[in-house]
Amino acid sequence: MPKTDHGQVILLLADGFEEMAFSILVVTLREAGLAVLVVGLRSGRVNGAHGLMIVPDISMDRLLEKMPAILAVILPGGMGHLGRLQVDPRVGALLGRSVEEKAMLVGLDPHVAELTNHFIGLDQPNVWFVPEPGQSLEPFATMIARRLQDLQEG
Repeated sequence: MPKTDHGQVILLLADGFEEMAFSILVVTLREAGLAVLVVGLRSGRVNGAHGLMIVPDISMDRLLEKMPAILAVILPGGMGHLGRLQVDPRVGALLGRSVEEKAMLVGLDPHVAELTNHFIGLDQPNVWFVPEPGQSLEPFATMIARRLQDLQEG
């Protein structure tokens, strides 16, 4: 049973997300017992970069209404995904809250740090955990799961 007392892991999706990265992350984190909430920018399905459609657990509007404690925010990469996130001011509200709560920020695209800089003026790429170039996603996802488990226990 996932533990939610230390916060939710928010996996944020917009159209164009990378399906493989999403699948590996959500399965690895949930298998580790972490409470992962898949959040779409809108209600209903979100279309992946290669045609896979996902129905998120909750929309961004509903998340912001409930605003649970946040353990981490994860952004998969993909064609146009980050661009869609960057033009949505609700993403800025979520990232701002995440930074205030000292939540872990995880991105699968080297440009994720631009989002925090764009929304809240935080130009510190080191606040983001991003895989090394050429690093396989499975060990990266496992490392993230372990770090999040440690945060929950600590």
